[in-house]
Amino acid sequence: MNTVEYQVDEEGWVTPGDLGAWLRARDLLDGAGDDAPTSDDLALALTIREGLRSVLATHAGHDADTAAIARLDDALAELPVRVSFAAADGFGLLPASGRPVRRALARVVEAVRASTEEGTWPRLKVCDRDSCRWAYYDYSKNRSGRWCTMAGCGNAVKMQKAHARRSGGAA
Repeated sequence: MNTVEYQVDEEGWVTPGDLGAWLRARDLLDGAGDDAPTSDDLALALTIREGLRSVLATHAGHDADTAAIARLDDALAELPVRVSFAAADGFGLLPASGRPVRRALARVVEAVRASTEEGTWPRLKVCDRDSCRWAYYDYSKNRSGRWCTMAGCGNAVKMQKAHARRSGGAA
């Protein structure tokens, strides 16, 4: 989800080649067949990324972007997955046949499923600072983390609120 930096308007996946390079760097492309991403693959990956970001926003207590989540559900229907019980610790979603990029995105969905089963999924959140929206893992004991970093976004938000209180305005 952190392939875009909203604070500086920097998108990491501008072209299908950017997506392909990102997937290759993480060993998500299995190399079978033509693995060059298409414009449709890029659009699908961006839809999945932003849909998952919307889900993580709900983990942080924000309102759900129901339209983004509906688009995510539609996008997930395009991924070739199958259930397998071959895993030693239960079952998993494995990429089925289809284009390599789609199979790679199916592996991302499996990571979400595994995270849900492990209980770590609710700890993945989106930063409370509107201009940031960086995804982060909440390591706090009581799961109350609100910012990607306290030193960066947390401090900026707290300073804005303190200034607003002193000046009598709204944050």
